[in-house]
Amino acid sequence: MLTRRGAEGPPKISALAQALIDRGAHGVVVPACPFCQRTTDLKERRDGLRCCGPCWRDAKIVTCAVCRRPRPIGGRRFDGQPVCGTCRRHDPFNHRPCSVCGALRLRKSRTDDGGVCAACREIPTAICATCGERRPCYFASTDAPKCLPCSAKEREEAVCASCGKHRRINNRTATGEPLCGNCGNKPKPCADCGGIFRASGRTPEGEPLCQTCWAKHPAAHRPCTQCGSVERLYRHGRCAACARSADLSEVLSPPGGLMRTELEPGFQALLKPPPRTVLYWIHKIPARRAVLQALATEPGPVTHEILDRFATAPTVEYLRAALVAAGALPARDEQLARLESWLAKTIARVSSAEERRILRSYANWQPLRRLRRLPAGQLVTHGRAETVRVEIRNVARLLEWLHDGGATLGTCTQDQVDAWLSEGPTTRATVRGFLLWTSRRGHSRPLTAPVISTYFAARIIGKDQRWALVRHLVQDEQLQVADRAAGLLLLLFAQPVGRISRLTTEHIVDRGDTLALKLGRVPVEIPAPLDDLLRQLVERRDGRAATVPLEEPKWLFHSLYPGQPIDPHTLGRRLKAIGVPPRLARHASLMDIASELPAVVISRLLGFHQSTGDNWTRESQGFGAEYAAEVSRR
Repeated sequence: MLTRRGAEGPPKISALAQALIDRGAHGVVVPACPFCQRTTDLKERRDGLRCCGPCWRDAKIVTCAVCRRPRPIGGRRFDGQPVCGTCRRHDPFNHRPCSVCGALRLRKSRTDDGGVCAACREIPTAICATCGERRPCYFASTDAPKCLPCSAKEREEAVCASCGKHRRINNRTATGEPLCGNCGNKPKPCADCGGIFRASGRTPEGEPLCQTCWAKHPAAHRPCTQCGSVERLYRHGRCAACARSADLSEVLSPPGGLMRTELEPGFQALLKPPPRTVLYWIHKIPARRAVLQALATEPGPVTHEILDRFATAPTVEYLRAALVAAGALPARDEQLARLESWLAKTIARVSSAEERRILRSYANWQPLRRLRRLPAGQLVTHGRAETVRVEIRNVARLLEWLHDGGATLGTCTQDQVDAWLSEGPTTRATVRGFLLWTSRRGHSRPLTAPVISTYFAARIIGKDQRWALVRHLVQDEQLQVADRAAGLLLLLFAQPVGRISRLTTEHIVDRGDTLALKLGRVPVEIPAPLDDLLRQLVERRDGRAATVPLEEPKWLFHSLYPGQPIDPHTLGRRLKAIGVPPRLARHASLMDIASELPAVVISRLLGFHQSTGDNWTRESQGFGAEYAAEVSRR
């Protein structure tokens, strides 16, 4: 048996022969399979000899009595006809009542009560010896437990019979030859839509279905073992909602402990988005899962301050928006919060401690004070926050420039300020407010900077270009409805991007044949086709921002974040991408409207202040009347 007849001995002959060879034995031969002549483990028996698994399966290939395909026999029907393993699992003859759920299913394991199905079989939880994660593991009672994903990764590898590459075996041919994942599931025509896709499921007749058609097919919908709802199950016989609750509770619990009571509001808030969305967060986005796991170990309830500690901004902001939309966190002005965080980091870069104190005092009592005293319900826009950033950034650069030259803010002269202003762009003049404030407070000598020009008439587009953009948005149906509606509101009614982004369904007055929009005190009638575009925005409830059920009002322009409108800066970039410059187009629209309507009408219809209407009326008239009056006075 150790030289040439090992296939006639017990299965341990192969291990014994290999151990003797490793220790220097001569003349010993590891037995090969007598049918394929491959040197491998001979775990099966065929015709009285030990053989490998593929040769053993080759001897059992028969024509299945159900699917009529030549496959290894997996069992028999009630009449004794052979069936393959797949058909055996679906044959009601082999189903028995599960001792847990009571459903007639194939038993996966036996218990004292009879047996349980695969969905009800409980796999003990342990720390996997391979990946180190606490998951349901095989061999949990041993020193080397292995979780389900790691077990799947260690499947048998061999040379694929189709592509010839050494890969993990995911399938086999009808004759038992190994196939890799790509070759074992090649694209085929879908029996429903006819498209060429990889089969995600099969009909009871064995016809392949693509992923989309399989999700809609009745064969894919089964009752959940936990709640009983009939839908496409997610894992182990449970629907996505039941799996979401279990996985979310697990990720929000510390290792070996229970979820804290302070996390219950956040847990309930994360049950409102679609189940598969939350499951995707937990299992497919490591950064978001890490945030949830960190919240499980943090003391106290979930607050904005705790979320601000994490560096993964997009992940945290989306989670923050979901918690705010569900009521687990109070709403706050995000632009103002980001500006305050940015100011703290920027001011900390100033080298002098005294100048840091002065700059921090100026930022708190001047720009931040103006933003914090905005009317109730009015949030800080991206433009306002960016204006403060530009100002503070230039002030920090001026202080750094003075420090490099051996001067300070207290010893700085107007000549030095003028020299610094002349060396850079015109935006450096934004330090004027800081210099005037330090001069009044005695922190510096009397210093100033030029005022940036605000002559809006020079920053507009032509009237013909404006109406060309209107025709483009009206006629081009390939553009998104939200972009077309926002562009027309800007070009026809001179609405700023910040106000457009915060329009809700309460601003719409639909009378059936006509539609009005509440921009000011008096609703303004909307012409076609803009009225149809606004109706489509009212009826549209898709997108990731609608993943959390919201109370009225509902935003017309959704954000990527749940429960929030689109950011004005994002909307402005989208308008620029389709050829509509927001600021220049709005100035041109205001100029044309002010030249045709009185200021009081502009204020009542479009929602602008009376003084704004007067200023634009004066801008639209130019300087002709003032020049004539000056000449007559001479």
